[in-house]
Amino acid sequence: MDDPTLRPQLPRTVFQFESTEAEALAALEFNQTRLGRRLRRSAAIHALGIVAGVACLGLIYLVALLVIERDRSRLWVVAGFAGLSTLLALSRVALQRSMFRMIAAGSDSLKGKRTVRIEAEVLRSCGPDGETAVCWSGIRSIEELSRQILIYVDDFSFLLIPSSAFVDAAEQAAVLGELRRRAVASAPTPTPVAIRHAATPMAVDVDSHHERVVEPRLTDTLIDGIRFALFLRSRRRGFSDFQGDWGALVFLVLSSIAIAFLRDLLQVGPKGAFSPHGLPGVLFDVPVVLVGAWALARLVGRTRSTLTVFIALMSVALPIDVVVLASNLAVKGLTRSWAEWKSDAVSQLPFALAPIWFTFAASISAVRLLAAPRRKWLPAALLTGVLITLPMTLDRDRTLWWARHDQDAAATDYERRRAIANEDAFYRQPQLLHEQLAALKPGRRGVIDLYFVGVAAYAEQDVFMKEVHFVAKLFEERFGTRGHSLMLINNPATVTESPIATATSLGLALKRVAEIMDRDEDVLFLFITSHGTRDHQASFDFYPMRLKPVDPRRLKELLDQSGIRRRVVVVSTCYSGAFVDALKDDSTLVIAASAGDKSSFGCSNDADFTYFGKAYFDEALRRTDSFSDAFEMARTAIAERERKANLPSSDPQMFVGKGIKRALEKFVSFRQAAMLNASARGSRR
Repeated sequence: MDDPTLRPQLPRTVFQFESTEAEALAALEFNQTRLGRRLRRSAAIHALGIVAGVACLGLIYLVALLVIERDRSRLWVVAGFAGLSTLLALSRVALQRSMFRMIAAGSDSLKGKRTVRIEAEVLRSCGPDGETAVCWSGIRSIEELSRQILIYVDDFSFLLIPSSAFVDAAEQAAVLGELRRRAVASAPTPTPVAIRHAATPMAVDVDSHHERVVEPRLTDTLIDGIRFALFLRSRRRGFSDFQGDWGALVFLVLSSIAIAFLRDLLQVGPKGAFSPHGLPGVLFDVPVVLVGAWALARLVGRTRSTLTVFIALMSVALPIDVVVLASNLAVKGLTRSWAEWKSDAVSQLPFALAPIWFTFAASISAVRLLAAPRRKWLPAALLTGVLITLPMTLDRDRTLWWARHDQDAAATDYERRRAIANEDAFYRQPQLLHEQLAALKPGRRGVIDLYFVGVAAYAEQDVFMKEVHFVAKLFEERFGTRGHSLMLINNPATVTESPIATATSLGLALKRVAEIMDRDEDVLFLFITSHGTRDHQASFDFYPMRLKPVDPRRLKELLDQSGIRRRVVVVSTCYSGAFVDALKDDSTLVIAASAGDKSSFGCSNDADFTYFGKAYFDEALRRTDSFSDAFEMARTAIAERERKANLPSSDPQMFVGKGIKRALEKFVSFRQAAMLNASARGSRR
């Protein structure tokens, strides 16, 4: 007896068509993706995937380690891997599409004219490969892809009915429904099949007799995140297609941790250690975004969709983090060498722009997903900024990989840094200052004497102490400053030997020099070397003491109050150009290691000189007695060194007053005459 459920319910049951190459390619790509999803459900496939992933990460790490250990730039390592990964991905896609084209061109089941008949007992297909009849009970699943119908008889083989076989979308939908109805009705124990329209592929598994909606892939989530970050809509047609998936959420959280770890690894290098203390700081974003997602869903009355919005916002943050990390590395590579890079406005620009980018991208993607009315767009943006962006910018420890520290060395360093807090050193300081001031010898009548005051103002790095020691010795040899030299040094190694550098001790030293020098003849050479700030302050630092910095106005006050008339002032700090404008007058030669808006370089603890100190004192002043000529030599040498190191120009500055110029010319002439006389006396002997 004929089953009424199997009687045709369509205007026509015969469909003739010829699949295009694009339709065949789309079907093959979908078939491969579908097969991959089925394979990923296997525990063995999962295990192999994990092993392969770990092996790839290990290989990448070993190669990076070898390259970094050979003193290559880490930026090139990252760029190389990024380029290679991109090339491999593009090659894989190109090869895959080429292979699909070959299959589509050579497969009789996809090319040529074909006729499909819907009959009571079977689904009949006639084409270049012959005639095939599939019983309704033998159909495994029926899936839809962009108005194409794919009828599977097993996990791999399928019959394709393209969109060109139908008059319109209504007929296609009717045929799809009829095929599914017949497949389920012919099953041993039929059950109702619910159809949910979706842009993502959906299949009806007639073997298990229930609807199976294929979950979105992780790649779909990543692609949507990239599109959201670029202010584009999701590839999926509606909110119902962008369903929350806990697996995707876990993946996004782990990815954010991986990016934070990668940032620290590139910063510190392979010789580091994992720091679990940074995990709370990295994971702090997760509850913050969750609260924001709930607030946005609540704003439009869809709190049940909180998970979906949560995943969308997390997917937005991921590509932004990657771009920020890549931009930061690019800025480092373009502005200065890795070893001498330090934070400044240029390198921090990507981090400053990221919160603004996230606020706009997240709020726009949320209102689109939730179909929020226009009147709620501005509140959504405000909620995103206040509840998500603002908390995410709070300062917190997010370090997951840091440089290893030797505990013994750390303890020694701690004691070293607190050297000034030692009772003996603390009470020794006034006596040291008094002894050095008392040891200064008066100027000689009729002789132009040079008085040297060297100030190493920053205790954390030895390079400043080394520079002052070197310059003091150089001046004794070349300019006869023995007995006319004074050093103020902030460094743990010299707390029992030299008075510390403070604004107060500098003022006392200048006053003492003014008292014993011949102010009408003698010249002061003041050298200050330290770090500098953007607001043009020379740092005076010796932890745990709280020392006041010295800015151009304060230094001018100290010089003027001392009464010293003829003075040469050299300030070797970042942003020191402002000292030139503040100190310049007729009786002053003032030199700055950098312009007022630029950094100077070379302030590493292991170095003997900064860039400026090396070029000016160790090189130029060994070849000339003229302080101004030495500056021109050093300026050229510094520019060349910065160019080779791919560093921005520090642009050293100088001003020479007319009065001090004449005095220094007389001083140089006197020194040269004295050297000739000494040489003549030596030759007569």
